[in-house]
Amino acid sequence: MARIPYVEKDGAPPEVAETFAKMEARGNYVGNLWKMIAHSSSALIHVIRTGNALLTKTRIDPKLREMAILRTAELLGCAYEIRPHTKAAIQEGMTDEQLKAIKDWESSNSFSDIERAVLCFTDEVAQVAKVKDQTFSNLAKYLDEGMMAELALIVGFYGMLARTLLPFEVDLD
Repeated sequence: MARIPYVEKDGAPPEVAETFAKMEARGNYVGNLWKMIAHSSSALIHVIRTGNALLTKTRIDPKLREMAILRTAELLGCAYEIRPHTKAAIQEGMTDEQLKAIKDWESSNSFSDIERAVLCFTDEVAQVAKVKDQTFSNLAKYLDEGMMAELALIVGFYGMLARTLLPFEVDLD
């Protein structure tokens, strides 16, 4: 059970109720994550838009994106993010073997060189924010500057979500 109540559409500030209504009208489920973030009503729409942009408007390969999201969620122990992004990762081409190995990717032979570069970068960004020169230059062999920025934003964004979900003990939907 969440540590504080969720913001429900009924009784929510007008901008939150409007945002939730738009989400529902588009066929989107208003999950507990959004109901928790709604406590910061001025940030809600911006967090949603940022998430949508990172999921649908980036150039980074969607499989690499989902791999980075899953690894970030794994490192932070965020089950709320793992379930939907496991499904998305499968749709984007991650294998069952890769999904099982994501926890211990460094000792697995299931990942290509580019995937290993992405996972190494993800680990460093998610855990300490700084990235070693070797990690950076290795990733730059595979991704251009824009895609590298997108990857850093994806890891940072999903880390931010975990840092909202976990302290408030947001329930799985």
